[in-house]
Amino acid sequence: MYEESMVMKKSWIWLCLFLLSGFTSGCWDRKELETLAIVSGIGIDLAQDGENYQVTFQIIRPDAVLGGDGSAGGGGGGSAQKPFWALKAEGETIFAAIRKATFESSRRLFLSHNEVVIINEEVAQKGILPVIDFLIRDAEPRLSQWLLVTPDQAGEVLQIENKLEKIPAAGIALQMQNYFATSKVRAVSLHEFAAQLLEKTTANTVPVITIIETDGEKGLRLERTAVFKEDKLAGYLDQKATRGLLWVLGEVRGGIIVLDLPETGGKVGIEISGATAKISAAVKERPLKLLVEINLEAILGEKTIKQNLVSPEKISFQEKLTEEAINSEVEAALIQARQLGADIFGFGAYLHRHHPKEWKGLQHEWERHFRQLEVAIKAKATILEVGLIKRPAVPFRE
Repeated sequence: MYEESMVMKKSWIWLCLFLLSGFTSGCWDRKELETLAIVSGIGIDLAQDGENYQVTFQIIRPDAVLGGDGSAGGGGGGSAQKPFWALKAEGETIFAAIRKATFESSRRLFLSHNEVVIINEEVAQKGILPVIDFLIRDAEPRLSQWLLVTPDQAGEVLQIENKLEKIPAAGIALQMQNYFATSKVRAVSLHEFAAQLLEKTTANTVPVITIIETDGEKGLRLERTAVFKEDKLAGYLDQKATRGLLWVLGEVRGGIIVLDLPETGGKVGIEISGATAKISAAVKERPLKLLVEINLEAILGEKTIKQNLVSPEKISFQEKLTEEAINSEVEAALIQARQLGADIFGFGAYLHRHHPKEWKGLQHEWERHFRQLEVAIKAKATILEVGLIKRPAVPFRE
């Protein structure tokens, strides 16, 4: 009886799963997808009147991506088409522009698969709170989509074809995900930006993307970092200062530090394998002092000279040079942030959390205190590996 009962239970479970599978598969039915215009990228510019928004939607053409016969990789009748359509619409608000786009699109715009939002510099200077408000208020846009600023027309950026990816927005999104390859770009999602807006003192940052031209062909490059005070663009950090910011935030995941070797005229490439950062404060001292401790683990990745550089003394010397390079990058970030009066490091938030009593006397004039803040940097670099060879691959001199 027990075995018969177990068999009956299993039969009912399999029957229920079979029936449920019929219902759940319906939401991905081909006919339903054919009623949607899947947006992969959004570009936001000011209209010619300087008041309204001109919004560009990068819409995926499924037939052009898969090929006219539905096969992956293109081919057939759809191969002559671009795999995307750049649809432009104007509106007093972002939502109004989306609704207006329906006059030109036979399908309803679907924002759940959008990957990047590119914001023109002029829009950023006026303030992007209206953009952020719509993106986090509406149910469709994902909080994981990436935010970028451009000095060019955002709509034009979305029409620059990627050399490796069929959909340009997908290529930009992959660059954001792989920022750790250099640690000179700080990728920021919609969720991160919106959460940072709630902080009273911490300034936001967003990566900058620009159009470049090489041998007559246009492409895109990530460079610099846009700094926001509240929701308005305040200025920029260069790439050196951007990695300085990442050191302090503990967000350096990889990249190369190129060291100039004195007297030899050579260079060494130190590969970053891991890094941590810790902030502490001497709140009783005046002026207020903060200490940023950075610990780096690295690998000797390359060198341009014949001399042997793997002796303990020479490794120690390279570690010292690496520490000086880290200090220089953090100092660059501090200088540029102070000039903008923008606490991009979250120092105010740190004091609020860890030293609330002292914070009360600082919070109302934090921008002034931040500009005068004394920050000590203590970097510790450790070269753990020297690669697969201990000595140069050519005859060398000590």
